Amino acid sequence: MRCVMLTLIAVLLFASGCKQYATLAPLADPDKPVYDDQLIGRWYGTKDSQDPQTGEKVEVANTDNHFTFTKYGITGYKLSAVNTVKNTTLEFEVYPFQVGEHKFLQMQRPKFETNEQNAGIVRLYYFAPYEIHDDKLFIQFTQADRLKRLAEQAGIPTVDTMETLLVTGDRQQMLDFLEKHMDELFPKKMEIKPLHRAESLDLDMADET
Repeated sequence: MRCVMLTLIAVLLFASGCKQYATLAPLADPDKPVYDDQLIGRWYGTKDSQDPQTGEKVEVANTDNHFTFTKYGITGYKLSAVNTVKNTTLEFEVYPFQVGEHKFLQMQRPKFETNEQNAGIVRLYYFAPYEIHDDKLFIQFTQADRLKRLAEQAGIPTVDTMETLLVTGDRQQMLDFLEKHMDELFPKKMEIKPLHRAESLDLDMADET
């Protein structure tokens, strides 16, 4: 299911449902950082186009948006989501973490520069499993109603707002929950449209279409 979201990053991160979801507790352990420099670089989605020489339908880079991972601090990465049409950029701090044999990303908006600006702001931590292979980045999100149902069955409190489902379990409780319900939350049969590493795409052709 796809729907129109309010932010640029939603095009990538929340395409699986109309409601976002997040935890109030960080799931990545700052004392046990996980590194994955395969993330570093620029990534594009794709779109269907027509080969100008053969007239055949081909898949090319969608250069309206691109997503760039860079190193951030000692243990993290920064994700910059750029909309080249509207000339806007949205940034997230990103921290990989492990749930059993599965790799996850924790994403959160950066803090403001001063304590006064950060006062009263609740930090939210988005999360999703991911895989990288053959220069493709697969990020899979679940549906908020499915997450809410399973969390409540497991005795994990939730707060349901109009735009975001907040899951309020602590870190270990959430990690155990995700490992136990991995297949239900993130079914393997679900189709995921990947992002492609920039170097693997014909960007010249994309610019012409």
